[in-house]
Amino acid sequence: MKYIFIVNPNSGNAKHEISLSFLQSMFSSEDEIVLKKTIYQFHAKELVQEAINENADVIVACGGDGTINEVASALVNKNIPLGIIPAGSGNGLAANLNIPKDINKAIHIIKNNSIRTIDVGRVEDNYFFSNLGFGIDAQVIQAYEQNQKRTIAGYFDASVKTLLNYKSKLFRLYIDDAIIEKDFYYLFCSNSNIAGYGISFTPQADLEDGLLDLLMIEDLDVFEQFYFSVLVLAKKIDLLDKARYKQVKKFTIESLDGNKISYQLDGEFQTTHSLKVKVEVLPKALKIIY
Repeated sequence: MKYIFIVNPNSGNAKHEISLSFLQSMFSSEDEIVLKKTIYQFHAKELVQEAINENADVIVACGGDGTINEVASALVNKNIPLGIIPAGSGNGLAANLNIPKDINKAIHIIKNNSIRTIDVGRVEDNYFFSNLGFGIDAQVIQAYEQNQKRTIAGYFDASVKTLLNYKSKLFRLYIDDAIIEKDFYYLFCSNSNIAGYGISFTPQADLEDGLLDLLMIEDLDVFEQFYFSVLVLAKKIDLLDKARYKQVKKFTIESLDGNKISYQLDGEFQTTHSLKVKVEVLPKALKIIY
């Protein structure tokens, strides 16, 4: 078997030491092990294409959710399975797949080579494997990236600062034959049941059900915002009266306040040049080892 490992040396707190010699010691001498390190943003996608051209049997992403997204995006609808060694801060997709942060245990899973096929979300030309967020969720991630503290403390710091200044946005949603037009505080679309750091907004989400789980929360006052935060930590968002869940195969979101749509995609902030974007699920589009 030829395993090609794509490693982000700067992911998380950059404390992991994944070297070629270490990886070779973990596998049989009959296996071929190749290590490629990312140098800049989106380099992982280029390295995946190299790995495909080099006839990899398995491509392993070693890093956080951003690195995993880059590698997985290049493997959508390909026959080469994705392995994961979670070495980031949030590790949302890995947590949903029960892939441990312990490198030795994660490699053991890869060596067992138990392959399943999961759904993939798509917004515009971008793929997501864990979650997609609009409104305050996108603004929290933007603040999180700006403060550069890739820790749970940094995430909560960004959340609090965003909460103090955020105002709900007017969106129009097109879902099936329905049109929903409201000031939304929170719009979250998930393929997996964990968003990162063990936090769950959609605990019933399933990576293999051919559906996306959409959480819609209308405008909240200050007290309701605090209550919402408590319910998130308690994983009891369903107790919030203004929270609505819907399982969907696709939907379209349109900004009605004149501002171009921005979103977070697997924990990375993205901006668009459009007032309207389409989101859809691609059933069984990624082979993955877990």
